Amino acid sequence: MEYDKGQFRQLIKSQFMGVGMMAVMHLYFKYTNPLLIQSIIPLKGAFESNLVKIHVFGKPATGDLQRPFKAANSFLSQGQPKTDKASLQNAEKNWRGGVKEE
Repeated sequence: MEYDKGQFRQLIKSQFMGVGMMAVMHLYFKYTNPLLIQSIIPLKGAFESNLVKIHVFGKPATGDLQRPFKAANSFLSQGQPKTDKASLQNAEKNWRGGVKEE
């Protein structure tokens, strides 16, 4: 129950951050073009969260919904360099765009 409460607080905080950023864009910067999309994205994120799937839609907490929840891949972690041996060898081989030195 404590884990779910913590996840719920985190979900609410992220939703308020999205709404707050949208409000600043609209009220301060007078930026109105993407507001429709930005108002839909937080709702979509809320309905796709694991807590909503378990508690609102009544899905069993098994598989991907088993606690503790796996961290979602963020756009920040996608740019991390690969350090396994095969990736390093491939990068060394192709470091000049595939040009072979003879």
